[in-house]
Amino acid sequence: MQINGVSIVNPLSAYSATPASTASTGGKALDASQFMQLLMAQLTHQDPLEPMNNAEMLSQFSQLNSLQELREIRTAIETSSVSNQTAYLASLIGKTVKYNRTDGKPLEGVVTGVATEQDHPQLLIGDETVDLSEVLEVKGEVK
Repeated sequence: MQINGVSIVNPLSAYSATPASTASTGGKALDASQFMQLLMAQLTHQDPLEPMNNAEMLSQFSQLNSLQELREIRTAIETSSVSNQTAYLASLIGKTVKYNRTDGKPLEGVVTGVATEQDHPQLLIGDETVDLSEVLEVKGEVK
């Protein structure tokens, strides 16, 4: 619809970030209050002779609902992922692992504990802290 040379567009089109890209866009995610502000601006400035189609309005509401549910699903998946990773780290305690040191030299040691520092899972092997990404091989428990 055209209003004095300005076209009314879908208010969600400017915020069509997927959940994965929402975090990287620096807060451009559309929340419910922003959506309502956009919708009210759209309704206030619409052409009275050609009001917004009810189907279009319902479509926009369903898009907002879908976006909110996708965010909730993403949060649930992230929480589950952290829980699974923590359980995996705990299962490595008492096992011998082969890992690369920062100097590139491979070493072996028994995992005595685990830690998570700034979302980086780490294993405590003797006096060293080893990132999980540096582990090359996991062997059975020490007897």
